[in-house]
Amino acid sequence: MKVEKRSKFEIYFDILQLLCDEIREGNKPSPTRVAHKANLPYDRFQSCLDHLNRLGMVSREGGKLVVTKKGLEYVQEYERMTDFLRRMELLP
Repeated sequence: MKVEKRSKFEIYFDILQLLCDEIREGNKPSPTRVAHKANLPYDRFQSCLDHLNRLGMVSREGGKLVVTKKGLEYVQEYERMTDFLRRMELLP
């Protein structure tokens, strides 16, 4: 069985979504736990997190990871776009 590689867009969405889920559940997002749930090696996860930080989608406040307004907008728009592509039968 061939596994499709995720695009950077998908990986960034997964990371942001998992961070949102952790925060919503009242947990302090653990980078190790999020990396594991995102199915990424920790060093690659850290690289993605640094990039998301530079893009202004994630910040560290008081040692906690926080998804910014820009990060939340990315999650919402990504979900909207994938929903549209599924309705057009361009995605499974």
